[in-house]
Amino acid sequence: MNTPIKRRNFLSSLVLLFAFSRCKKESSNIPNSGPGSIPVPPVVSSDYLGQFTITETGADLMPEPDFISRIIKCYSDKLTYYPGDTVTLYISGAANSNQTIKFTDAAEKVIRHINQAINIQANSSLKPWLNGSGYKPTVTVKLPADLKSGIYRFIANGVIICSIICKSKTKNNDITVVYPSNTDNAYNIQGGKSLYKPDNSRSTVASYARSVWGAVDYTSGFLKWACNQPYDIRYITDPDLDDYTEIQDTKIIIIAGHSEYWTREARKNIDKFIASGKNVLILSGNTMYFQVRYNSTKDLMICYKDKKLDPLGGTIYSTIFWSTPQLQYPVISSIGADFEGGGYGNKLENGFNGYKIVNEKSPLFEGTGLKNGDILSLPTLEYDGAPVIKMIHPGSSEIPVIDNSKLNFFKIELLGYDFAINWGNKGLGTFIVFKKTAKSGTVVNVASTNWCSTTGIEGKDGHKISQITKNMIEKSLNNMSLFSS
Repeated sequence: MNTPIKRRNFLSSLVLLFAFSRCKKESSNIPNSGPGSIPVPPVVSSDYLGQFTITETGADLMPEPDFISRIIKCYSDKLTYYPGDTVTLYISGAANSNQTIKFTDAAEKVIRHINQAINIQANSSLKPWLNGSGYKPTVTVKLPADLKSGIYRFIANGVIICSIICKSKTKNNDITVVYPSNTDNAYNIQGGKSLYKPDNSRSTVASYARSVWGAVDYTSGFLKWACNQPYDIRYITDPDLDDYTEIQDTKIIIIAGHSEYWTREARKNIDKFIASGKNVLILSGNTMYFQVRYNSTKDLMICYKDKKLDPLGGTIYSTIFWSTPQLQYPVISSIGADFEGGGYGNKLENGFNGYKIVNEKSPLFEGTGLKNGDILSLPTLEYDGAPVIKMIHPGSSEIPVIDNSKLNFFKIELLGYDFAINWGNKGLGTFIVFKKTAKSGTVVNVASTNWCSTTGIEGKDGHKISQITKNMIEKSLNNMSLFSS
């Protein structure tokens, strides 16, 4: 029997410190024209988008907890690799002439063992959030030439110290899963700053070249589940979505976990994919909340969260909430729901702690036994919500009705809902399926951060969530309807 692996990203102390502290102060709205606006060049280059000035909003640093200082830190030279590539690892840890590191898949199946001498390394930069940690290379690992596409872990002393993504060289796989690497990077506080912490002294940029702590896991349940499924899956990361060729030949796309930070190009490419007639399954919540940009080498993510600080703050590329009218690109136009319509699910004592089913005839519920009025257990941190004709409140027996006049979709169905609260305002989490046009692909949006997590697909009703996920995938691959009528 395998010994459970202790993940520092799963620790409740980090959840309390970093996941629930949200930087969601509303930005004021300035249209992308008129006095004070910055003209966008006709050809938008990576150098233009990669502009940044200040890199932090204050000098304070978050102190490193004792347990973090005692564990091995590690990062890789890239986010993604291909089979046969060489991975360079940068490791810092207590002096050990023969440290054992396991290389495993997402289901913790060991692929190989690595034995390597390691030592403590200090950050070579005073601003790791900008320049990376700057460790010296420790060891190189050649990936097997026949390695399947997937998420892979490096594990030392029972702790995941680094994760990488192996992409397949072919791009016509049945399924492409997008791993939310930008969210991990946004919450990463290695070096003393993240895009959230310290309060009033956070960073405005986030380097990928750091070991990760402070990020909370919302994907491991799904990733382990997918390892044991027969599907033909290709895995990519958020920055890959800027290149449409990474997704154009796949049959369906799955957005997993807590996919919060999106570039404009990534959103346009997902919309293009849906318009081409292909399905997208959004197994995520708080999706597309902030706009981000990358520097020209894509090793730095830019997100000011305040247009007054952003050198592109007066343009549609300002790194603020996607819901801001200035950006001219509402989230609901892409995925039918947003955080403004939803909110926090775990901050209400009288919510359902999951979805109340309202459409038992949905083909997505086949094999689950779910009936109208049943609760699908899904304890959720953050829900997204579709626009509704009337907001209902806890205790009401009414069933919410989607306001399609605000979406103008060809077809939309509500499958389940839960109550939420959004900074004092009532909201609803809405599990929906829709088609934007008669010829577009179908989108399923579970609208929960926790669907892919250990409390979702591995939770109390994990067998039902697993079956619903299989139904989404298999009916999509077989060109079957995902609607009840």
